[in-house]
Amino acid sequence: MTFHPPQDPRSLPTSSRPVPACIGIVIALVLVGCWGPGSGRAQSVPSTPQADPFAFFDLPDAWQEEFWADPDVEALLALEPQAVADLVPEQAGLYFVRCPSCEVIESGETFSWSVRSPGTLTCSQCEASFPNDDIPAKVENAVPSQAVEVLHGVTHRYPYHLVDPKRARYPQERIYLDAKRDDLARTFLARFALYAAVRHRDALPDDRDPKVATLAAVILLRFAQVYPGYAVHFDHPSQPKFFQPADLKPPYREDFRSAKWDRSGALNVPMNLVIAYAILRDDPAIGDAGALMEEPEPRRAIEEDLLRASARFLLGHPDPHDEQSIYAARGLLAVGHLLDDPKLRDAGLRTLDALARRGFYHDGHWRSADPEAHRRVVGLIDGWFQGLVPELGPVAGQGTGGSGAGRPLGSEANAPGRERAPDRPGASLAAVIPLARMAGDAAIVDENLEQVQQVSWPAVPLREATRAPTLLGGAGLARLSTGEGESAIDLELRGFADFDEARYDRLGIRLAFGGRTVLGDLDDYGPTPSGWERSSAAHNLVVVDGLNQRESPAQARLPVPGSDILFFAAEPDLQVVTMSDPRAYPTSSSRYRHTLAVLHDEQVRFAVGVFEVHGGHQHDAIYHAPPNSMARWKTSQPLEEGPRTLLPASIVYVPTARVEDGRWFLQAYGAFSNLHRGGIEGPTLAELHGPSGPLVRLHLLNSGAATLVTGDVPDRSEEDRGVLILRKASDDPEELESTFVTLYEPPERSGIRRVGRVESPAGTVLLVLETVEGVEFLLFNTTPGTARSIPLMNGAVLNTDGLLVRVRPGGVTLVGGTFADYGGHRVEQERVEGKIRRVERSAGPGGRGWFETEGPIADPEHLAGRTLIISHGGEAARAWTVEHAENGPDRRGRIVVREEPGFVIHPDTGAAVYYQFPNGTMKGPHRFIVPRIARSIGSG
Repeated sequence: MTFHPPQDPRSLPTSSRPVPACIGIVIALVLVGCWGPGSGRAQSVPSTPQADPFAFFDLPDAWQEEFWADPDVEALLALEPQAVADLVPEQAGLYFVRCPSCEVIESGETFSWSVRSPGTLTCSQCEASFPNDDIPAKVENAVPSQAVEVLHGVTHRYPYHLVDPKRARYPQERIYLDAKRDDLARTFLARFALYAAVRHRDALPDDRDPKVATLAAVILLRFAQVYPGYAVHFDHPSQPKFFQPADLKPPYREDFRSAKWDRSGALNVPMNLVIAYAILRDDPAIGDAGALMEEPEPRRAIEEDLLRASARFLLGHPDPHDEQSIYAARGLLAVGHLLDDPKLRDAGLRTLDALARRGFYHDGHWRSADPEAHRRVVGLIDGWFQGLVPELGPVAGQGTGGSGAGRPLGSEANAPGRERAPDRPGASLAAVIPLARMAGDAAIVDENLEQVQQVSWPAVPLREATRAPTLLGGAGLARLSTGEGESAIDLELRGFADFDEARYDRLGIRLAFGGRTVLGDLDDYGPTPSGWERSSAAHNLVVVDGLNQRESPAQARLPVPGSDILFFAAEPDLQVVTMSDPRAYPTSSSRYRHTLAVLHDEQVRFAVGVFEVHGGHQHDAIYHAPPNSMARWKTSQPLEEGPRTLLPASIVYVPTARVEDGRWFLQAYGAFSNLHRGGIEGPTLAELHGPSGPLVRLHLLNSGAATLVTGDVPDRSEEDRGVLILRKASDDPEELESTFVTLYEPPERSGIRRVGRVESPAGTVLLVLETVEGVEFLLFNTTPGTARSIPLMNGAVLNTDGLLVRVRPGGVTLVGGTFADYGGHRVEQERVEGKIRRVERSAGPGGRGWFETEGPIADPEHLAGRTLIISHGGEAARAWTVEHAENGPDRRGRIVVREEPGFVIHPDTGAAVYYQFPNGTMKGPHRFIVPRIARSIGSG
């Protein structure tokens, strides 16, 4: 599993990264070390619940060498233990504090602090130091401060600098410089305690410096003494800070926004100190620290006043079932294990179970519908919980009876339509995490993105991703994957929902040839200051009337399901997917549908897409070069210098606008630059050229007049990247109906000599290809299930009701539908469809659940490995993978699936009640289909 931690190893133990913007909080990735090789010792990871995970904790040699060479560490080692104890902050600190002298944004990395000058902060941007003669500014000859009675009779004062109203970023902005100094001191000292404990443990007895262990123990004990008085605080970027009593009772703020130890309540358990104490608990240094600090029971103080208290604080927070919950569960499990507290351990397991049900779709994809976030979340779980949660191994069957049958989900122990509670804590996570690991391989990862293996706890071996055609039927992501090595084609279609955060890339694609991305976007690279990458124009899709998908900020704020999955079938040489999204442009468009096919055999390989858009008066098909690419588009049609901007005159482009302003939603088209354009009539050709030659050749097989535009768009690097736009527009009152047909050809060894589009009846797209094997035809039926009769160029007629038919010398291949007839070749297949009447959840080798159908299933013995698509009330369609199917003596079928069923059918209303994310209700009836591909004899 791969992640992208900060490059400076000194920052890794307390580094940070943002969670999705809708949550609006920064979470610490406390990468506390690893098990296994790292300090020249080969160690094995314990696999039994009785094994002690802390005993195998380790730190990489490179980290330790750099840490002990730090001048601040040397300065700390020169201090006496009491002086080190005096450095421990007695008050809670703040992470998000901005510099009062420069305009750098408020973040946790703005300032530096040093043991050698403990009373000073220095801005990393402008290098100003504080306090100075002007800051913090005095009010009535004194620095103002906020007084908080943290405990009965105990008052803490938090000095602040009051910002001039003209420079304030919110009314009465206060900058708490002393609190930021305390935050940095707390972080450094906790990290020192961890490194010192590891160094003491790893040294040979004769080589140990007793002072190293004593200083670590003193820091541990001093934190235990002051932690009970740390104020509960609200620490959020660009917002006012709040301090409350240290013994504040629940309920706390949602999203873990009530904190004591760190900036988020989810990080309240100090993991560096947990590990340090696990190492030193039985060492004489703990007793020495108690004697030095006049603490008669030092172990009790550390365990009860710091560790157990920090874990119990987590229990008062509402659980958002998001990425922050993982950190909270980690703290509960770590302290529960260390102190042998079954209540804390069970609370951690139940937090993970709730996360498994409310944080993952039934296909195992993480709720944010962000592949990068999904890989991060699964890595956190795999890295931190394998030693603490033995339940992450295989789960025993929960059901009884044969054929994968399980107990009724709507049993007496549960309200009707609710999921049956897991048999034991940890069972739900154990069921979902194998699916989540597989789901991580579905998305195409940009090869330019630097991949760094996360140093986690314990170390997780870097797992080789598996290339395979995949449909994540809950999250809404399809991957078509054919060939190997240089001849490989990978094509990804995204139809993610807006439940967790707003997305504007519905039906966007990514394309890779030979493992190299040739059409991509910026999603893997994190947010930009302007937010441009959020816009629909930043993705490979069709934009209607220049609007972002969801059309307006008001619509964008409404959570909606993802794209409807209409078809998915994959065989080694031919793979097809269709998704439709009526929610992308709910007002402007009556049809927004993308069908993609990848064809790959010994001689011929290419991909083709048919994007149908009905509604509006301007349709822009956009094709982006991959990120960090110097490639630019070249067209067979001569182009002239284009307009300065693609924005309408009524919108002014403000390049300095920041993402929080939301202006990107309106001005996305202003980011296009260096524009060239030209008019075209009918099909044309475009190639994306990089320094080493062409990356992809696009056959734009469209009818009628259009405008071709090339230009540049913002990239993560200093250079822009290339973009191609095919625009269809009309001034007529009648709305447009466009069908964008694009054949994606690898620049080498495609086997294609010529490509053309042939006139065909309305509702069909007919392509003719001359390849090294001869002439072949591809027919797309935009209303599959409707019988079509299409004359081909040679005078013969193709009759079919399928979605796609491939006619080649010697045979016919039918995708979807029931028949195809051409030149003496006839292909037939039964339609596998019907209604779902019952759903059961089970866990075992036969799959994770099953669906019972109203009537018998056609051809059940040939459905294993295919896709089951269920439509809820005609409003949303989701998909599962068939493990096997069978018909019973009662003339009802049973379809066992590999994924979680994800929902149950309410016995009274008949609605689908999802117990997996997004936990909604979908009305019936619940119809199903199983798409298939059939071939005539001799078709290859």
